[in-house]
Amino acid sequence: MDTKSVLSFSSVLLVIAGYIPYIYAIVRGRDLPRGTPGKVEPSKASWLIWATLDVVIIWGMALEGTVNSQIVAVVIGVWVTVFFVLRYGVPGWTNLDWFCLAGAVVGIVLIIFSSPVLGIITSLAVVCIGSIPTFVSAWQDPGRENKLAWNLFTASSICTTIGIPKWTWADAAQPIAFLSVQGIMMYILYIKPMMRADAKKQVG
Repeated sequence: MDTKSVLSFSSVLLVIAGYIPYIYAIVRGRDLPRGTPGKVEPSKASWLIWATLDVVIIWGMALEGTVNSQIVAVVIGVWVTVFFVLRYGVPGWTNLDWFCLAGAVVGIVLIIFSSPVLGIITSLAVVCIGSIPTFVSAWQDPGRENKLAWNLFTASSICTTIGIPKWTWADAAQPIAFLSVQGIMMYILYIKPMMRADAKKQVG
Protein backbone atom coordinates (compact mmCIF):
# COMPACT_ATOMS: atom_id res chain seq x y z
CA MET A 1 0.00 0.00 0.00
CA ASP A 2 1.52 3.35 -1.06
CA THR A 3 1.61 6.54 1.02
CA LYS A 4 -1.44 8.13 -0.62
CA SER A 5 -3.51 4.98 -0.05
CA VAL A 6 -2.50 4.98 3.63
CA LEU A 7 -3.43 8.66 3.95
CA SER A 8 -6.77 8.07 2.21
CA PHE A 9 -7.61 5.10 4.44
CA SER A 10 -6.56 7.01 7.56
CA SER A 11 -8.70 9.97 6.54
CA VAL A 12 -11.81 7.78 6.27
CA LEU A 13 -11.23 6.14 9.65
CA LEU A 14 -10.62 9.48 11.35
CA VAL A 15 -13.77 11.07 9.89
CA ILE A 16 -15.95 8.13 10.92
CA ALA A 17 -14.36 8.10 14.37
CA GLY A 18 -14.96 11.85 14.67
CA TYR A 19 -18.72 11.57 14.25
CA ILE A 20 -19.03 8.95 17.01
CA PRO A 21 -18.26 11.23 20.01
CA TYR A 22 -20.32 14.03 18.46
CA ILE A 23 -23.39 11.82 18.08
CA TYR A 24 -22.79 10.42 21.57
CA ALA A 25 -22.68 13.96 22.98
CA ILE A 26 -25.98 14.80 21.26
CA VAL A 27 -27.72 11.72 22.68
CA ARG A 28 -26.14 12.07 26.13
CA GLY A 29 -27.22 15.69 26.45
CA ARG A 30 -30.80 15.24 25.23
CA ASP A 31 -32.26 15.40 28.75
CA LEU A 32 -30.03 18.20 30.04
CA PRO A 33 -31.43 21.74 30.28
CA ARG A 34 -30.42 24.14 27.50
CA GLY A 35 -27.26 26.04 28.31
CA THR A 36 -25.81 23.26 30.47
CA PRO A 37 -21.98 23.16 30.07
CA GLY A 38 -20.95 20.34 27.74
CA LYS A 39 -24.41 20.01 26.22
CA VAL A 40 -24.23 19.86 22.42
CA GLU A 41 -27.15 21.80 20.97
CA PRO A 42 -27.12 21.37 17.17
CA SER A 43 -29.51 23.29 14.94
CA LYS A 44 -31.80 21.08 12.85
CA ALA A 45 -31.91 23.58 9.99
CA SER A 46 -28.15 24.13 9.93
CA TRP A 47 -27.30 20.45 9.83
CA LEU A 48 -29.82 19.75 7.09
CA ILE A 49 -28.32 22.56 5.02
CA TRP A 50 -24.72 21.47 5.67
CA ALA A 51 -25.62 17.91 4.69
CA THR A 52 -27.20 19.21 1.49
CA LEU A 53 -24.14 21.35 0.74
CA ASP A 54 -21.88 18.33 1.21
CA VAL A 55 -23.97 16.43 -1.34
CA VAL A 56 -23.63 19.36 -3.76
CA ILE A 57 -19.84 19.36 -3.21
CA ILE A 58 -19.43 15.62 -3.79
CA TRP A 59 -21.69 15.86 -6.84
CA GLY A 60 -19.50 18.54 -8.38
CA MET A 61 -16.34 16.59 -7.51
CA ALA A 62 -17.80 13.45 -9.08
CA LEU A 63 -18.45 15.32 -12.33
CA GLU A 64 -14.82 16.49 -12.29
CA GLY A 65 -13.53 13.02 -11.37
CA THR A 66 -11.91 14.31 -8.15
CA VAL A 67 -13.93 12.61 -5.39
CA ASN A 68 -11.72 11.67 -2.44
CA SER A 69 -12.34 9.25 0.38
CA GLN A 70 -12.79 11.99 2.97
CA ILE A 71 -15.74 13.68 1.29
CA VAL A 72 -17.43 10.28 0.84
CA ALA A 73 -17.02 9.54 4.55
CA VAL A 74 -18.15 13.08 5.44
CA VAL A 75 -21.37 12.76 3.41
CA ILE A 76 -22.19 9.43 5.06
CA GLY A 77 -21.31 10.70 8.53
CA VAL A 78 -23.18 13.98 8.21
CA TRP A 79 -26.41 12.28 7.14
CA VAL A 80 -26.18 9.77 10.00
CA THR A 81 -25.67 12.74 12.33
CA VAL A 82 -28.66 14.51 10.78
CA PHE A 83 -30.85 11.59 11.91
CA PHE A 84 -29.92 12.28 15.54
CA VAL A 85 -30.03 16.05 15.11
CA LEU A 86 -33.59 15.86 13.78
CA ARG A 87 -34.51 13.80 16.83
CA TYR A 88 -32.71 15.81 19.53
CA GLY A 89 -31.65 19.09 17.90
CA VAL A 90 -32.98 22.61 18.28
CA PRO A 91 -35.72 23.66 15.82
CA GLY A 92 -35.95 27.00 14.08
CA TRP A 93 -34.38 28.88 11.19
CA THR A 94 -31.98 31.81 11.41
CA ASN A 95 -31.13 34.38 8.75
CA LEU A 96 -27.81 32.60 8.25
CA ASP A 97 -29.66 29.31 7.67
CA TRP A 98 -31.66 30.92 4.87
CA PHE A 99 -28.46 32.41 3.41
CA CYS A 100 -26.81 28.97 3.42
CA LEU A 101 -29.87 27.41 1.83
CA ALA A 102 -29.71 30.00 -0.94
CA GLY A 103 -26.02 29.19 -1.36
CA ALA A 104 -26.84 25.49 -1.77
CA VAL A 105 -29.34 26.35 -4.48
CA VAL A 106 -26.76 28.53 -6.26
CA GLY A 107 -24.25 25.69 -6.08
CA ILE A 108 -26.74 23.28 -7.65
CA VAL A 109 -27.58 25.74 -10.43
CA LEU A 110 -23.89 26.31 -11.17
CA ILE A 111 -23.22 22.58 -11.38
CA ILE A 112 -26.16 21.95 -13.71
CA PHE A 113 -25.89 24.96 -16.00
CA SER A 114 -22.35 26.28 -15.71
CA SER A 115 -19.35 24.65 -14.07
CA PRO A 116 -19.01 21.90 -11.45
CA VAL A 117 -15.86 23.64 -10.14
CA LEU A 118 -17.77 26.89 -9.52
CA GLY A 119 -20.50 24.89 -7.81
CA ILE A 120 -17.91 23.23 -5.56
CA ILE A 121 -16.24 26.52 -4.66
CA THR A 122 -19.56 28.30 -4.02
CA SER A 123 -20.80 25.50 -1.77
CA LEU A 124 -17.51 25.40 0.15
CA ALA A 125 -17.63 29.17 0.65
CA VAL A 126 -21.14 28.87 2.06
CA VAL A 127 -20.03 26.04 4.36
CA CYS A 128 -17.23 28.28 5.69
CA ILE A 129 -19.60 31.21 6.23
CA GLY A 130 -22.12 28.90 7.87
CA SER A 131 -19.44 27.84 10.35
CA ILE A 132 -19.13 31.36 11.81
CA PRO A 133 -21.89 30.91 14.46
CA THR A 134 -20.13 27.72 15.61
CA PHE A 135 -16.86 29.66 15.91
CA VAL A 136 -18.59 32.40 17.90
CA SER A 137 -20.28 29.90 20.20
CA ALA A 138 -16.99 28.07 20.84
CA TRP A 139 -15.18 31.39 21.37
CA GLN A 140 -17.67 32.31 24.09
CA ASP A 141 -17.58 28.85 25.68
CA PRO A 142 -15.19 26.16 24.33
CA GLY A 143 -17.00 23.63 26.51
CA ARG A 144 -19.92 23.66 24.09
CA GLU A 145 -17.85 21.77 21.52
CA ASN A 146 -16.58 18.20 21.57
CA LYS A 147 -12.79 18.42 21.38
CA LEU A 148 -12.26 14.76 20.51
CA ALA A 149 -14.52 15.03 17.48
CA TRP A 150 -12.75 18.16 16.23
CA ASN A 151 -9.33 16.57 16.80
CA LEU A 152 -10.29 13.60 14.65
CA PHE A 153 -11.85 15.76 11.93
CA THR A 154 -8.70 17.90 11.80
CA ALA A 155 -6.42 14.88 11.60
CA SER A 156 -8.55 13.54 8.75
CA SER A 157 -8.25 16.82 6.83
CA ILE A 158 -4.49 16.88 7.34
CA CYS A 159 -4.24 13.40 5.82
CA THR A 160 -6.46 14.38 2.89
CA THR A 161 -4.59 17.65 2.26
CA ILE A 162 -1.20 15.93 2.28
CA GLY A 163 -2.56 13.36 -0.17
CA ILE A 164 -4.04 15.84 -2.67
CA PRO A 165 -3.27 14.21 -6.05
CA LYS A 166 -3.25 17.39 -8.14
CA TRP A 167 -3.19 21.05 -7.12
CA THR A 168 -6.29 22.03 -9.06
CA TRP A 169 -9.42 23.75 -7.76
CA ALA A 170 -11.44 20.56 -8.21
CA ASP A 171 -8.94 18.43 -6.26
CA ALA A 172 -7.68 20.85 -3.61
CA ALA A 173 -10.59 23.19 -2.74
CA GLN A 174 -12.54 20.77 -0.53
CA PRO A 175 -9.64 19.45 1.61
CA ILE A 176 -8.18 22.94 2.11
CA ALA A 177 -11.57 24.49 2.97
CA PHE A 178 -12.34 21.76 5.49
CA LEU A 179 -8.86 22.04 7.04
CA SER A 180 -9.22 25.84 7.27
CA VAL A 181 -12.49 25.54 9.20
CA GLN A 182 -11.03 22.93 11.51
CA GLY A 183 -7.81 24.92 11.97
CA ILE A 184 -9.82 27.91 13.20
CA MET A 185 -11.67 25.64 15.63
CA MET A 186 -8.38 24.19 16.89
CA TYR A 187 -7.17 27.71 17.62
CA ILE A 188 -10.38 28.53 19.50
CA LEU A 189 -10.40 25.29 21.50
CA TYR A 190 -6.70 25.10 22.39
CA ILE A 191 -4.58 28.18 21.63
CA LYS A 192 -7.05 30.81 22.85
CA PRO A 193 -7.53 29.19 26.32
CA MET A 194 -3.73 28.91 26.68
CA MET A 195 -3.29 32.58 25.81
CA ARG A 196 -6.01 33.52 28.27
CA ALA A 197 -4.36 31.44 31.01
CA ASP A 198 -0.98 33.07 30.33
CA ALA A 199 -2.57 36.52 30.48
CA LYS A 200 -4.10 35.72 33.87
CA LYS A 201 -0.74 34.56 35.19
CA GLN A 202 0.91 37.77 34.06
CA VAL A 203 -1.82 39.84 35.72
CA GLY A 204 -1.60 37.81 38.90
